[in-house]
Amino acid sequence: MAKANYNERSWAIDLIGHLQRIANSGHQSVRHVSGEQTIAVNGGSMFPDVLLFGDRDAARILQGWELKLPDTSIDDAVFFDNAEEKARSLGLDSFVLWNVRYARLYVLDQEDTFILHTEWDELRDIKTRADVQRHRVRWETVGAEILQTVNALLASGDLEGRQFIEAYRSGGLTTLVLQNTQLVADAIKVETQKSRDLRSQIALWWSRNQQDYDGSDPHLALARANLINWMGKFLFAHVLRERDDRAAIVTGINENTGPDRALETFDEITRACNFWTVFCDAMALRVMPPEAWRQLCEFNRLLGDLRLGAVDQAQLSTVLETSAAVSDRKARGQYTTPAPLANLLVKLCLDDLNDRLLDPCCGSGTIVRAALDMKLAGAIAPADAASQICGNDLDKPAVQLATFSLTSPLLMRQPLRLFSLDAFILVPDLAVSFRDPSDGTEHTEALGTFRAIASNLPFVAQEGRATYGNAIQTVNNWLENETGETLPGRADVAAYLPFALYDLLEPGGRMGIIITNAWLGTAWGAAFYERLKDFFELRTVVTSGAGRWFSNADVVTNLLVLQKPAIGAEPDHGTDFVVLKQPIEVLTDDDHAQNVAALIDQGMPQEDVLTVQRTNRENIERLRPMGLAGSAQFVGVDWVLDLPLVPARNLLDIRRGERRGWNDLFYPAPNHGIEAEYIAPVLRSSKGLDRLVGNAGKDAFSCSRTIDDLTERGDTGALAWIKRFENVRNGKNEPLTDVLAKTAPLGGHWYEMRADRLTEFVVPMGFGSRLYVGRLDPPAFVDQRLIALNAKAGTDADLLHALLNSTLGILMIEAIGFGRGLGVLDLNKDRIESSLHVLDPAAINADARNSIVAAFMPLTTRTILEVADELDQEDRIAFDEVVFNAFGITVAREVIYDSLRALTEIRQSVNA
Repeated sequence: MAKANYNERSWAIDLIGHLQRIANSGHQSVRHVSGEQTIAVNGGSMFPDVLLFGDRDAARILQGWELKLPDTSIDDAVFFDNAEEKARSLGLDSFVLWNVRYARLYVLDQEDTFILHTEWDELRDIKTRADVQRHRVRWETVGAEILQTVNALLASGDLEGRQFIEAYRSGGLTTLVLQNTQLVADAIKVETQKSRDLRSQIALWWSRNQQDYDGSDPHLALARANLINWMGKFLFAHVLRERDDRAAIVTGINENTGPDRALETFDEITRACNFWTVFCDAMALRVMPPEAWRQLCEFNRLLGDLRLGAVDQAQLSTVLETSAAVSDRKARGQYTTPAPLANLLVKLCLDDLNDRLLDPCCGSGTIVRAALDMKLAGAIAPADAASQICGNDLDKPAVQLATFSLTSPLLMRQPLRLFSLDAFILVPDLAVSFRDPSDGTEHTEALGTFRAIASNLPFVAQEGRATYGNAIQTVNNWLENETGETLPGRADVAAYLPFALYDLLEPGGRMGIIITNAWLGTAWGAAFYERLKDFFELRTVVTSGAGRWFSNADVVTNLLVLQKPAIGAEPDHGTDFVVLKQPIEVLTDDDHAQNVAALIDQGMPQEDVLTVQRTNRENIERLRPMGLAGSAQFVGVDWVLDLPLVPARNLLDIRRGERRGWNDLFYPAPNHGIEAEYIAPVLRSSKGLDRLVGNAGKDAFSCSRTIDDLTERGDTGALAWIKRFENVRNGKNEPLTDVLAKTAPLGGHWYEMRADRLTEFVVPMGFGSRLYVGRLDPPAFVDQRLIALNAKAGTDADLLHALLNSTLGILMIEAIGFGRGLGVLDLNKDRIESSLHVLDPAAINADARNSIVAAFMPLTTRTILEVADELDQEDRIAFDEVVFNAFGITVAREVIYDSLRALTEIRQSVNA
C-alpha cells in the first residue's frame, strides 16, 4: 500500500538517491547529485530541489531541477519563475521543471531567455501523490532519460553549468539572501525598542560610518551588513575546513542551531584556527528572524556539498577576493579601491620589499592585498610577508572583508595583522592582539612604525564631521603647537589623517594616499598643502586623464605620494604633477604597472602613457595668490609669473546671483498676468547664453510695494500673484511667508526680491565644455547658479570683457577651479574673488586697446563653441594674436592653447 503522506520532499530524496546511483556507475559529466539537504521542510527553498554537480573538487554546479507533485500544473507561472530565479542566482544556463506527469528542460538562448528544449510526458497518467510512490520504477526510468539527455548536452558543450566561484562573483546568491534585508531591519528595530545599549551602539556606529553605506536608514544598512557578515562566516569556514579539520564543525550549523549557538561554534573555530576578524560577533548579528536564518543555513548546506576547500590555490584566492568585492558592492557605499590603482599605489610607496606597510583605512582590503601580492611575487616568504602587512578599519564588516582579501592558501597558517580601531588613535606603542592560527594562542605586540603607509582615505561629508570633532581638535592642537597654524573648519576629515599618522611613518618612509581632488582648488586645500610641506616632501601628485578611477561614483580623486624627510635631509626633489593618459584598467598587467610606477617614480614622461610637470616650492608659493597652485600644475604654468596681471577683484565687483528660495514665486511662468512694472529680466542658467553678448530672456518678479499700495493702485496682477503663495508651505511644512521673510532684503517684504542688483557680466558656477564670460545687454538679474560681475567705476567694460574672454583669460578661469563629477568645473564666487587674475588694462595704450576691442567683436556675434573647437577658429586665433602682441607676451600661442586643451581634457575625462 502506498503511503498517503508521500510528499515532495520524500519524492525528491528518493529521486536524488536514484540519480546518484546512476552518476556513480559511469563516467559522465554529472558526477554527483545532491539537494536533499537544501530542501526546506516547509517549502520555499532558496536553491533548486535537485543539484547536479560536475567535479565536486572544482565546485562546479551543472544544473538544478525544481520538483512538484502532480497537483501543481507544469504550466504554473510561480513554478517556472522560482526555477528561473534559482538558476539565475547560480549563474546556470539550464534547469528542469518536473511535476511527475511532465518534465521540461529549459535552456538559455542568445537573448538571455530560458526556452523549452525537451519535454517528457510518459507519466501524464499519474495524477495523485499515491500514484507517485506506486509508479516508482516508471519515474526512475524517466529520471534516467532526463539525466542521459543532460549528460549528452554537457558533453557536446551545448550546456556548461558554472563554477560556484563564478556564480558567487555574479552576486546572484548575495542578492537572494539580501531579499531578507527589510525583514532583518524590522527585527533590529524591535530589538532597539527593548535595549538602550543597542540603540546607543547603532547611533554611534551610524554617525561614524553613514558615509560608507548606501541609503539613509541605519537599520537597513546594518541588516545588509549583517546578512553579508553571516554569508562571509559560512563561506570562509568552508574554505578553511578542508585545510583544518577543526573548522569542520561549521557543517553542524542548521536551523535548529540558531544564531547564538552558531556564534559559539565560530568562536570555537576562532580559538582553534584564528581569523577572529571574520568569525567574531558584531552589533545585532544575533538578531536574525527565522526565515532569514533558514536561508543562511541553506547557504551553509550548499557550501558543505560543494567542498570549496578542495579548489586549487588560484581558485581559492578568487573565491575570497570575489566574496570581498561582492559583499562590498552589496552592503557598502564605500568606493572600493580598484585593484590596479591599489597596485600602483603600493608600488609607489614600498621601497625595500621587506618593509612594513600599513593601510590605516583598509576598507575591503584591496591595498593590503596588492602589498601582499607584491611581496610574494618578490620571493618574500609567506610568513614574513604576513608579518609585514597591517590593515585597520574602524568598521568591523570592512575588516572581515579585508581578511577575505588578504587570505590565500599560503597564509592559512599565518596570523593576519588586521584590526578594527579608529585610525586617529593609532600610535607606535599601541598594543594590538592577534591569534596564532596553528594553536589558537593569543599574543599582543606593539603596532610599531612603518616604512610605508598606503591608503584610500575615507570621504566624510561635512555633516559627518561632528563625529570626528575630538580627533580633529587633537590634530589641530598638534599642528598649532608645531607650526602655529591649523586646518580650516571646512577641511575634509581625510586632510587630518596624514598628520595623525605622522609618528607611525619612519624617517625616509613614504605615505601614499588617495584623496578627493577638491584639495586642488579650495581654501582648505591650500592650507592642507601648507601644513603638508611643514612635515613631508610632496613628491608626486597623480591624476587621471583617461576616466574616473572610481567608475561607480562621481568622486574625482588624486594620488599623493608624501615622503617623511630622513633625519638631516633637505628636501630638494620638488613636486611632480602627473597625468595618467591611460585608463587605470591597463595597470592590471603587472609588468605594465611596474613600468608606469617606475616612470612616475623617476619623473619621466612617456608619450601616450603619462605626462609629468615638475615644479618647486618657490614657484608654487608664487603662483598660489593667483589660484594656480592646484590643477594648473598638471600642465605647467610657471610662465604666467612673467605676465602683466592684476587681480580681477580690482576691476570687478563680484557676487553670487540672486537667491530668494522659491523659484515658482520669483520666476513666473509665461502668461503670469503681472504688470510690467514688477517684471524684470532674469538669466536663470548658462544655457540661456549661446553668445558672448545676449539678453536674459526670462521674467523675474520684483515688487517692493506693500499690499495696500498695490490695492490702491489697482495692480491686480501683482496682487493675484502674491496671493497665490500666501498659504503655501515648503517641504518642511513651514509657511512660505515666514520662511521668505527671513531672507528678504533689509526692511523688505516676504515676496520681495531686490530690484537694484542687476548684472552686466556673468560666469557659470559649473562650466562644462564651453568656457566664457558672458555679457548681458541690458543688465539683468541672474540666478544663484551664476556668478555676477560688474565693472567698477572707471573700468573700461568693453576692454575687460575682451580680456576675460581671451584664451589666456579663460585659461586663468579654468586653472583656478578643479574638476568634479560629470566633468564640471568647480568654481565659486569666493575663488574668483580671491584668485582670478586678468591681463592689466593699464599696461597698454589707447591704440592697443582699440585693436583688442575691434578684434574681439567677431567673437561676440557667433555661437560660443566648445574649447577644442573654439581654439581652431580663425577669428579666435587672430584675436589672441592681437592680445599677445599688445601685452608683449612672448610665450608661444600654442603653449597657451595646449595648456588650456590639456586642463579641460583632464577635467572632462571623467566622462570617458
